[in-house]
Amino acid sequence: MRYRVVITAPADRNFRDHFQWIRDRSVQGADQWRARIIDAVRSLETDPERHALARESAAFPVSIRCLLVGKGRSAFRILFHVAGEEVRILAIRRPAQDLMNPPDAESGF
Repeated sequence: MRYRVVITAPADRNFRDHFQWIRDRSVQGADQWRARIIDAVRSLETDPERHALARESAAFPVSIRCLLVGKGRSAFRILFHVAGEEVRILAIRRPAQDLMNPPDAESGF
């Protein structure tokens, strides 16, 4: 089964903010980061529930899952929710950032 991936407005803002921050330091690094994130998001079209529940999932009325992209200081967490045949990307965050809370998701369910 293929899932439709939807990127919510908060996740799009996260993507753009992180991309710009990296781009201010390295254009090539930003392009590589963007490609890795896009590939990771596309991978959620198949079997998104293979990923573990996110640490913050208990604070939400629905299950929030986490796809970790990269390692160490270059790691990012893609937080998402599976609803029927749709995967909703709620946030793209660094592991060191505070956990996402319900207001951060802006009702992306």
